[in-house]
Amino acid sequence: MDVKMIISLFFCFLLLGCNTSENNQIKVSIKVVDSYTHEPRVNDRVKVLIGKWGFPTRQYEQIGEYYTDSSGVVKLNLSKDERYSFMTFGANHAFGSDEYKKGELKNNQQVVIEVVPPDKKQFKIEE
Repeated sequence: MDVKMIISLFFCFLLLGCNTSENNQIKVSIKVVDSYTHEPRVNDRVKVLIGKWGFPTRQYEQIGEYYTDSSGVVKLNLSKDERYSFMTFGANHAFGSDEYKKGELKNNQQVVIEVVPPDKKQFKIEE
């Protein structure tokens, strides 16, 4: 009888201690804008990477690739317990990025990434 009670208590604590992924999910929107005009950038590609520890440096795994809508926004459900890097790629080598540590992203947060237009870059890319 005592063994059954101990085992049932153990499983109760085990179930209560489990942290479900639904509790860790947050909604984040990524808005991509032009750094000079602050107009939204439409149809830019947004790459979402998750940071992992590696040797000798941090490693990044791609978890998704999305395109901005007509308002320059991508909406995602992410885990608040991970490190994320967002990279945007547009026409003519337009580029922007941002990175957030574990716990920095909040629920319903909007991340704004400013993209430098290709004609305003300090260096030229030869094709």
